[in-house]
Amino acid sequence: MIILRLFIGISRFLLHPRLQLIFLFFAALGLQAAIFIFEPAQSPVVLYKLALVTIAAILAVFCDVAVFPFARPDSYLDNDWRKDPDADRPGSADYPIAYGYESAFVLACLRRAIIIAAFVLAVALGL
Repeated sequence: MIILRLFIGISRFLLHPRLQLIFLFFAALGLQAAIFIFEPAQSPVVLYKLALVTIAAILAVFCDVAVFPFARPDSYLDNDWRKDPDADRPGSADYPIAYGYESAFVLACLRRAIIIAAFVLAVALGL
C-alpha cells in the first residue's frame, strides 16, 4: 500500500507539466555525475557537445523568427497566450486555435520543428 502511494505520488510529479523540466534537469545532472564517476576524462567533452547542441537549438529558433516573423505558431491562436499564461479550461484546449487556421498552425509547428532539427543535426554531425 505504501509503495502504491509512493508510485502514485511520483507519477503525479512526473506528469505535472511544470515539474517535468525540473525532473529532466536532475536526470541529466545524474547522468553527468555517472559519466564523471566512470569516465572523468569524457565529462568536459560531454558538456562541450551539450553546449553546442543547445546553442544550435537557440540559433534555430532565432533563425525561424527572423525568416518567418509573421508566421509564428502562436500567432494562429485565438487569444494571446501571454495575457493568461496559466489558462486552464477543463474539457477544451487551453489555447484554442483560430477557426480555419488549423492547417496553418500545424504547418508552422512542423516548420519550426524541422528547422530546429536541421540545425541541431548539422551541429551534432559536425562534431
